[in-house]
Amino acid sequence: MDFFDEINDLEYLFLTKMKNLPANRLSINIKEAIISEEEQDITIGSKNLGPAKRILADGPGKEYEFFFKSYGAYCVVNESFSMFQNDEERIGRLFCIYSKSHYLDFIHNNTLVDDIYDYDGELKHYAINCLDHIINIVTIDEPVIKRIC
Repeated sequence: MDFFDEINDLEYLFLTKMKNLPANRLSINIKEAIISEEEQDITIGSKNLGPAKRILADGPGKEYEFFFKSYGAYCVVNESFSMFQNDEERIGRLFCIYSKSHYLDFIHNNTLVDDIYDYDGELKHYAINCLDHIINIVTIDEPVIKRIC
């Protein structure tokens, strides 16, 4: 798959745009996040955690567009609420392809996808792990990925 390794070699990603298009198509734009050179104190409540470098989305990082020509389901989860599951099977770190996942099980068990969605191939679970957002997409179609910058 084009850009799979290149995206997974990046350190961090930001979601910049997501469009649910007519006829169950989906467009997702992501951008490489850049670590600031400057350190700033991080304060949460009244506790100062000390100096850290900010992760920035407005730097000169690489940008990509994912286009899914169809999907069975997708969801966006706040990164803070996402959990790593040891019994899931995937390849990739930032852009993942799951062969076994709880989300895929949920789709099989709680939707009509197996009864209505006419597909000969395997239903796939893709995930794009961005700072602030985890995007899960279940589809039979491999996404088309373009580097836009």
